[in-house]
Amino acid sequence: MTSTTDNAVPAKRRRDRAAREREILDAAERIFGERGYQGTSMDEIAAYVGVSKPLIYQYYGSKDGLFLACLSRLRAHLLEAVSKEVLAAPDAEQAMYAGLVTWFRFLDEHPRAWSVIVDEGMLTTGPAVQAADEVRADFVELIAMMVRLNLPAGRDTDEEEVQIIAWTISGATERLAIWRTKNNNSPSPEKVARTLQDLLWQGLETLRKS
Repeated sequence: MTSTTDNAVPAKRRRDRAAREREILDAAERIFGERGYQGTSMDEIAAYVGVSKPLIYQYYGSKDGLFLACLSRLRAHLLEAVSKEVLAAPDAEQAMYAGLVTWFRFLDEHPRAWSVIVDEGMLTTGPAVQAADEVRADFVELIAMMVRLNLPAGRDTDEEEVQIIAWTISGATERLAIWRTKNNNSPSPEKVARTLQDLLWQGLETLRKS
């Protein structure tokens, strides 16, 4: 018969590993964001967390594996945050604003996330580039969903038109994120989102009437 104490040991080990993985990914996000992919070493991450380098290899297999895990976590957190606010909005106009402001707030709360997620200067080849592109594509699809919601009932949806608009908005948010990073995260996420949303809403109103 297995004792309660015996059952508790694996559970404790799982909790310990989960906590250690969070610490490693926190450090990886910070160091990758500061130094870029090429400038980051596994030795540095291990030293920052206070673990052995072999332990990180045991968890993630390689620097690529660690970077991909870092991207995956950021991607999940970003999409969860934006999707939650978009779906909770009372109407399509507020959904657009909520999605934009949440995006900028997320980058402010994760100051090095921008470099890890979408800074093309960090990456050149390999699976990390594909993973970063997938983050961008997920965000574009959220924008496309909001554009579709704003089309009038009965109007045929031109999917190419929707994608043009969604990718344009995505590009604008990325350039604004770069600008805000260089400007000490100013103006506020709310002001940037409201200004961009007002501009986009005028364009969508024109589209609705066409």
